[in-house]
Amino acid sequence: MSEKAKIHFRNRSFMARVTDKGDEPIQCTPVVYDEAYNFGVGVFYEDGKGQVWGMVTPRNLIAAWRATEILRHLDVIEPGTLCCAYYTGMRDPHESDMKSRIEPTIAKIGRATYDAIMSMPVPEQIVRAILDNQKDDFAPSLYPITEEVRAGTIQWRQEFADVGISHPDAIDAAERAREETIVKFERLLTSYAGSRNLSRECMGMGYVESALLALVDKSANRTHPDHVLVALAGVVSELAVSEFSMVMVPFGLHGHDAVRTHMDRTKEEAIKHSAGWLISSSKPSGLARFAFWRRQPASFTPGSAAELLRRLLDEYFPPKSEVAAT
Repeated sequence: MSEKAKIHFRNRSFMARVTDKGDEPIQCTPVVYDEAYNFGVGVFYEDGKGQVWGMVTPRNLIAAWRATEILRHLDVIEPGTLCCAYYTGMRDPHESDMKSRIEPTIAKIGRATYDAIMSMPVPEQIVRAILDNQKDDFAPSLYPITEEVRAGTIQWRQEFADVGISHPDAIDAAERAREETIVKFERLLTSYAGSRNLSRECMGMGYVESALLALVDKSANRTHPDHVLVALAGVVSELAVSEFSMVMVPFGLHGHDAVRTHMDRTKEEAIKHSAGWLISSSKPSGLARFAFWRRQPASFTPGSAAELLRRLLDEYFPPKSEVAAT
């Protein structure tokens, strides 16, 4: 921990044995610390020395505070103890951390103690540390406040909304609206997934759903038919998957021009595929034909469908350089 580190919270001291500091318990003082490239939980020892564990992001002050409470119930501080305490203090940890970090820590302090710690009201000192340090280059994360409001360990107040924190009820309402939107488009999404030989539940279709929801947020559904929106979302998803793949596996592409050429090629291939699907999805059969055509525009040709998708792509998802220029 550097001299520039902030100590947001200093918990009560406790006695514990510390690896490499002898067999007798020594006084330990747990803290929540914060510095530019290393945030988390620390312990100061009676000899003036200490140790810390942290990460750059997310900067979850509440998990770090709970870690200081968890440490106070341990008899031994070993390598990795601070890390495990931090993850155990998280409200909604990742499943991969459960067996390796969280369950062993809960076994050491006891389930009743763990449940009591998770139910403790979050100190105002921690809440203020989150709110008052938002102008920092590495600001504390805001989302843990929403989690704690939902859990009942923090009471909602207008000050939270003023800094952009969402109330759990608003998040739940937005999630219900998203689910209702996806249900509405489910038939078309399933059809589109089949046209690309994709599982309906795969990552690629997740990108399609995200793009579709973005279009609905932009009120594109008030102007364009559902199958056009799905086709456009398909183009956006293929571009997103390509960008993600280039980050993970650069494919030997070097320089801005090479990347742009690759993305332009991907864009045209995505438009061609979505245009083909758009044409096929515009041809209902049987009794549905009459009701369908009352709502839909004239049938597409490959050229008109592709041109429409290019235009809408530029309209709803303009290149970043154009966004910056405006």
